[in-house]
Amino acid sequence: MTGTADTSDEDVVEEAVAALQTFELTEYEARCFVALTRIERGSAKEVSSVADVPQARVYDCMDALADRGLVDVQEGTPRRFRAVAPDAATTALERRCRDRLDRLDELLPRLEAPEPRDEEGDVWTVHGGEEVSQRAASLVAEAAEDLLLAVASPDLLSDGLVSALSAASSRGVDVTVGSPSADIRDLIDDSLPEATVVETWTWWESYPVEPGAVTCVVMVDGHSLLVSTDDASSLPGVNEHRAVWTDSEAAPIVGLLSPLLARAILGHSADGDERRKSES
Repeated sequence: MTGTADTSDEDVVEEAVAALQTFELTEYEARCFVALTRIERGSAKEVSSVADVPQARVYDCMDALADRGLVDVQEGTPRRFRAVAPDAATTALERRCRDRLDRLDELLPRLEAPEPRDEEGDVWTVHGGEEVSQRAASLVAEAAEDLLLAVASPDLLSDGLVSALSAASSRGVDVTVGSPSADIRDLIDDSLPEATVVETWTWWESYPVEPGAVTCVVMVDGHSLLVSTDDASSLPGVNEHRAVWTDSEAAPIVGLLSPLLARAILGHSADGDERRKSES
């Protein structure tokens, strides 16, 4: 049992050190802070022993950590150090991140082109299920009037996308979702009680869908569009989502797919019986 506990403690230490480094702490600084947190307070020699950091480096690390509000210093011979409480540490790190983000929020708009560029109808690509779902969510987040979503792949309905759909519905956007899957329709019904949810088979012959088939189509306010498919990856037997998208109504793909999507979802009642198939 002791070996298992030691291994678990070591895993927690290493994960905490790695996480702290993402906040611009050096490895030595992160290890010193983790060590000090474990013993609460101590001298440079004690921290060095626990952190496995040369004692000569501990002093510099403690000064840097004190500057970040993570460590209290008690002058004396020897100097002693105390880690702030965990909640105070995370608050201090969050405040530093927020300050940098606020500054970026001021700077980045000043870098934008003074005059908007002409619409060029650009079409972009994105790869990977998480990335496709995130891009779809970002388009949905911009919806002002209406959005249409046809989806046949449940893994694309991430929490982020569902939250974006819910937020759109809450701010008065007309949300309509179509799917060949009863499970997907039930999920949307439960998550978005104000949305219109319909059965559609326009892009699908069967469900679950075959590899290479369309997995998702999003149309926002008649101009932003995303279409994803489930394509084979470089790994044998492994498929991944790939999508093309645009936020420009000047893109030809918008004119081509807009009426088809409208008929597939909004016109479902006219031909739904003909398209309904048994789910397998």
